[in-house]
Amino acid sequence: MRLVPSPPYVEGSEAHELESHMSRLPVLLISMTCLALPVTVGCSSNPNNVSISSIRGNLTPEVKGVSETNYDQANNQAIIENIQWREASDDIDRILLLDQPSTLSPYPIVSTGH
Repeated sequence: MRLVPSPPYVEGSEAHELESHMSRLPVLLISMTCLALPVTVGCSSNPNNVSISSIRGNLTPEVKGVSETNYDQANNQAIIENIQWREASDDIDRILLLDQPSTLSPYPIVSTGH
């Protein structure tokens, strides 16, 4: 069995000074990280650094279709999906014959809806 030596015993003002440094260590590390992060990451693109090949590669970056942006296409798809779900509900009512009263009766039927 190996014995691990205990740390040297520190007393008096040295102990207080050591505690003071130890309590500042996390704050120091966090602040150094916050200061170093912008330097290491930097900006993702420079608007002044435009090459002719990047322009030719994507002449209309904001347009996805012939005349629509990504947002326009996403909005149209959401509208169409909404309409289709509502139509599906109406179709199910028609299949189950729940959309209107029966017309097979010879007697007049009082409308209860619509």
